[in-house]
Amino acid sequence: MDYESQQKVIGAGFTILRSDDQPSTRIKCIRPGDHHWNTWQKYETKAERDRQLKKLLSEPKFISD
Repeated sequence: MDYESQQKVIGAGFTILRSDDQPSTRIKCIRPGDHHWNTWQKYETKAERDRQLKKLLSEPKFISD
């Protein structure tokens, strides 16, 4: 998704999530009112991160990039 599309989705009240492994295992996000990727939370394992990401994506205003 390009930057302009991200801003449209965020403007509609959605939070965009992305899993990341570098520099640590974490979930990154862009939230309404924000314009840059930030760390949502860091995790000890990829499995723990993936479980949390799946749980978050079941919420109505969370989407994956």
